[in-house]
Amino acid sequence: MGRFWLVVPLITVIAAYALFSRNPEPEQAPRARFSASRDIKVEVLNGCGVDGMARTVGNRLRDAGFDVMTLDNADRFDYPESIVIDRLGKPSEAVKVAEALGISNQIQQIVPDQFRIESVTVIIGKDFGRIGLDQQVPPRTITARVSNL
Repeated sequence: MGRFWLVVPLITVIAAYALFSRNPEPEQAPRARFSASRDIKVEVLNGCGVDGMARTVGNRLRDAGFDVMTLDNADRFDYPESIVIDRLGKPSEAVKVAEALGISNQIQQIVPDQFRIESVTVIIGKDFGRIGLDQQVPPRTITARVSNL
């Protein structure tokens, strides 16, 4: 009977620990910081001159759920920083694209163009490494002249 009084407190402590250490709410998957939409049409321009950068960023945006319509070169290759541009007066769409890429520079530049499809333009600048894109450019094996897309 002497051992019974030693076991009861031990069982009580174990039961209390099990009861109070359990998580009452099931764990939820972390939510994405942004919510992409195929309705957001994006143009990606290479403004850094690194071969394949527009394609790399375009693929990342497609994987994130955006509708990438255009991959092209910017007007020049000396943009120091990447930038996201709202082209149609829909700043919430530009914010979603910027969050998906981790780009903090955003502006609104609306130029009337009845043929413009893309609501957001991304220009990739020389800081592409800061947004984690420097390791993702595939090596080129083609020896012919290749565009800087």
